[in-house]
Amino acid sequence: MSLTFKNRIALYYMLATAALVAAVYLVVFGVVQHRVYLDLDNSLRFEVGKHMGELRLDGPQAAFMHRREWQEREHREVQVAPVFIQLADARGRVLDRSPNLKNDLLPFDATQPLVPLNSMLRGQALRQLAEPIRPAGTTVGYLVAAISSEAARHVLDSLETVLLLSFPVVLLLVFGLARGLAGRSIAPIAQITATTNRITRNNLAERIALPPRPDELHTLASAINSLLQRIEQAVEREKQFTADASHELRTPLAVLRGTLEVLVRKPRTPAEYVESIGFGIGEIDRLSLLVDQLLLLARFGTQAKDLKRQELSVLSCVHDVLHRHRANLSAKHIRVNVEDGDLPPIVSDPFLVDLILDNLLANAIKYSPAGSAITVGFSRPAAHLRCTISDEGIGIRPEDLERIFDPLFRSDALAHKQIGGTGLGLSIVAKACALLHIEVSVASELGRGTTFTLLFPAQPA
Repeated sequence: MSLTFKNRIALYYMLATAALVAAVYLVVFGVVQHRVYLDLDNSLRFEVGKHMGELRLDGPQAAFMHRREWQEREHREVQVAPVFIQLADARGRVLDRSPNLKNDLLPFDATQPLVPLNSMLRGQALRQLAEPIRPAGTTVGYLVAAISSEAARHVLDSLETVLLLSFPVVLLLVFGLARGLAGRSIAPIAQITATTNRITRNNLAERIALPPRPDELHTLASAINSLLQRIEQAVEREKQFTADASHELRTPLAVLRGTLEVLVRKPRTPAEYVESIGFGIGEIDRLSLLVDQLLLLARFGTQAKDLKRQELSVLSCVHDVLHRHRANLSAKHIRVNVEDGDLPPIVSDPFLVDLILDNLLANAIKYSPAGSAITVGFSRPAAHLRCTISDEGIGIRPEDLERIFDPLFRSDALAHKQIGGTGLGLSIVAKACALLHIEVSVASELGRGTTFTLLFPAQPA
């Protein structure tokens, strides 16, 4: 049977309380029982001591000195706190007994003297004690004394009945009280559930009301609100990315369509056809690059399990990338200063490391003016490896620094229309760095240049 959270809390509280109450009841009953029997045993020892002084030795056996004492009221009457006395020899045979015993005998076990016992006489409860008679160190007999324990048994039986009957009542009351308190305690959870059920993709801006007290529920609500905030931001980025991607894909298609429409309106010279076709091929190349980069971004979500880590040299990767871009560097007369040195290898994915360096160096070349310089530096803080790529290009506006890693975002794109690009390069860098646990940061000054810093994770010795 499945219980609600409220009932489970009440049940667990009731079980814990049941164990505690049962322990308390047992302690109470044990203390009362011990006290009652302690008083009876003290009375027994008093009677045994009193009657032990009335004994005399009659040869090898013990006997009472004053027989007429047996006629005292306490021995003749059963109804008024009677005291029963019984005298036995060393083998346990009864020698004498008080008149109030009449024809009955007190049960006696010679192997357990000095131990108070409970017994029955004529249907009534007794508490008895047997003590050996040792005048010269040798046991010559036993004196057995007993008193009624009916009142004590009645008290203990009544206490036991009260405790047993009150136990389930207490548990039911505790369960009801715990259930009510649990209901009040988890009421904010029901409110949180109702609010989260109302939140959909269309109203992600709604938030859960925080409880007034800074407790665990307040922490839970705050965590859910933070999660909703991140989800809302992710959805907004997805919407923006979809809109930007659609725009970027439509632009080259529209250019191609316009070019082809112009070509079919009237006959053209071969040179005009060649020029228009070349322009169309350029747009197709741009469209292919955009699609390839979008597919690469989509693959990053599942590429973490396919990483192929191996030992590689970051310095060699930098030289390989620069060799691929030597035509662009030569065309713009850009100098590249690489700080060579004795650098330790790293363990990483060579494809992704090459992809990161290629995008950063390509951007540095693309946004640097002719005749400027690009500097690639290395340092070794602790067990890490730091790589910096600095250019003397156009720089990035301060308000755009937080968005440069967003897909399809280009800082101040209208101000430099002549510089091509899709706005996906730095997004690819950010995703690849996240997969490889590389910390990437950027510092830029508008009109002075930009510096990207890559901090590779610590390498094993």
